[in-house]
Amino acid sequence: MTQQTTNKLQGIQRYYQRTVQGEHANNYYIEPRETCPLYVLNSDDRFVVLTFDRNDNYVVVDNKRYYLNKYNSIKCTDKIKQRVAVVDLDELQKSKTYDYDSDFKHKYTAEFRSFEELKKLAMKQYEMNGVPYVKQIAQYNDKTGIISYIYEPSFRKVTDPIAAA
Repeated sequence: MTQQTTNKLQGIQRYYQRTVQGEHANNYYIEPRETCPLYVLNSDDRFVVLTFDRNDNYVVVDNKRYYLNKYNSIKCTDKIKQRVAVVDLDELQKSKTYDYDSDFKHKYTAEFRSFEELKKLAMKQYEMNGVPYVKQIAQYNDKTGIISYIYEPSFRKVTDPIAAA
């Protein structure tokens, strides 16, 4: 993708992409684009890898819902209950907010006290290995017919497989 084409993209899409690997397109990296400017790559508190509940599609910050969309996040598969996304905190802060009622809390609802807490998490992830990215690996079990997903974030070794039926 050329720099001119990248300039037409909005939000996180200007800086991150999903690089598909494998014939079924369920193995991929969510990683910075080659055209991502250095000042963005060197921002230690802008991008964060989060998990959230599939039924929510939002994160809660200071008791407000911020919906994850194509401008503020790139998400991994929707076939499992606990989803993973790379989130641009600058774009997320610009998003429209909605009041949050804890009666609607799900098992994996992502809740944070403030954006300061999210920025500290982003800085921790950045300190481990630079700007964060995620690798999704799908594994098919021929005997059971179940696909499980393994996530390898840039700031950890390997997470436990999360099974999806």
